[in-house]
Amino acid sequence: MNENVILDVRRLQKGYRKSPVLKDVSFQIKQGHILGLIGKNGAGKTTLMKSILGLNTNYQGEIIFHGKKLMPSDETMKAEIGSLVDVSFYDDMTAYQNLKVIMMLTKAVPAAEQDERIRELLSFVGLESSGKKSVRSFSFGMKQRLALAQAMITKPVLLILDEPFVGLDPIGIEDVKELLRKLCRENKTSIIFSSHQLTEVCDLADDIVILNNGVISYADTYENMKSSGLSFVELMRQEGN
Repeated sequence: MNENVILDVRRLQKGYRKSPVLKDVSFQIKQGHILGLIGKNGAGKTTLMKSILGLNTNYQGEIIFHGKKLMPSDETMKAEIGSLVDVSFYDDMTAYQNLKVIMMLTKAVPAAEQDERIRELLSFVGLESSGKKSVRSFSFGMKQRLALAQAMITKPVLLILDEPFVGLDPIGIEDVKELLRKLCRENKTSIIFSSHQLTEVCDLADDIVILNNGVISYADTYENMKSSGLSFVELMRQEGN
């Protein structure tokens, strides 16, 4: 495997109650790349992301992370993957307290380093002046920033983000995009994000994977897709291989 490939999904199949959702999915993502995952509702995007995160088990195929088979029980390996999938907060607590609780529950950060790490995270996502405010008072955009900080607690090398731009106003969208670019630029973090907002995919993604009915109908760099003259909508309508 190419040493720059951080995640290699091989012939992944997953279903529920004998109903197939992912039928044969294979793709790779390189270190420091952003991959846009696109597909109609029900195409299997969330199932794919939850499988990579170890939230779905009993699938067929392999998920190779850092050259090793990803095991849902391997907490050390899982700590290297952050996520913005089904995020929830303690609304009556502050942003600082929310991050502190997660660190204490998961033991992801040594106790002596927790306060400094929280300050780093809040500063990175632009919430340094809001750390002592109740999350209940946060706008949706501020909650998305806090969710991103939460996903970054363990300094993951891979981030999985499910619809990170939903509900954001134009300024919020631009702010989150810049945060993701900064992560890739400064930390070489790899990012997989799903979105129905194609403008954001065009702006951010190095690579494109389009899911259609449980299989990949298109996988290539965004530059190659753009030069092909095909539109996202045309590609989303294509049947997978």
